[in-house]
Amino acid sequence: MQNRLWIVAAVTVLSLAGAAVAIGAGGKTKAPPAHTPETPLRGDVVTQATAAALAAAGSGAAVDAATTENDDSTAGAAYEVHVTKADGTHVTYVLDTSFTVVATLTGRPGGHGFGGPHGGPGNDETPLTGDTAAKAKGAAIARLGTGSTADFASTETDSSLDGAAYEVHATKADGTHVEVILDKDFAVLAVDTAPAGGPGGFDHGRRP
Repeated sequence: MQNRLWIVAAVTVLSLAGAAVAIGAGGKTKAPPAHTPETPLRGDVVTQATAAALAAAGSGAAVDAATTENDDSTAGAAYEVHVTKADGTHVTYVLDTSFTVVATLTGRPGGHGFGGPHGGPGNDETPLTGDTAAKAKGAAIARLGTGSTADFASTETDSSLDGAAYEVHATKADGTHVEVILDKDFAVLAVDTAPAGGPGGFDHGRRP
């Protein structure tokens, strides 16, 4: 009788152990898919993509950045263009390979724009207009060299640099996205380069 009880106890322990293993195996979750880096658009592709986005945004809009679109759930999504409309609204246009707008997202998209999540000015910063905008963009292009384009210009309130007054988001001739910081006299104080994989998250430690 005692041997039988030991056998029953052993079988019970083994059964419980097996159940625990099965539950543990079943409870495993798959790791989320890795983020595929988005790359800046270049050449004819960036020209067509930005033209389509600006046509959708209307008069007075400015392009902040244009990249491939790898993580959107919208069917056919191939490119994304971050735009600041004339009223200061930040919009992301998602386009297919034919440069047709397939989705429109309002607000600063996380992880995609300049300054605070990808696009346009940061906290309490306002778009530059008129002569001020022209001078700021001109100074930035002069610093960056031939082939560079100024995408967006605003006041600069978040920089730790003494005398920082304006910032210009620009794209260099090689497709690199940068942020140029200027003082009130439009002298360049620093040039920040966006991290690899997209123009989001500038390091505001500033590089001279």
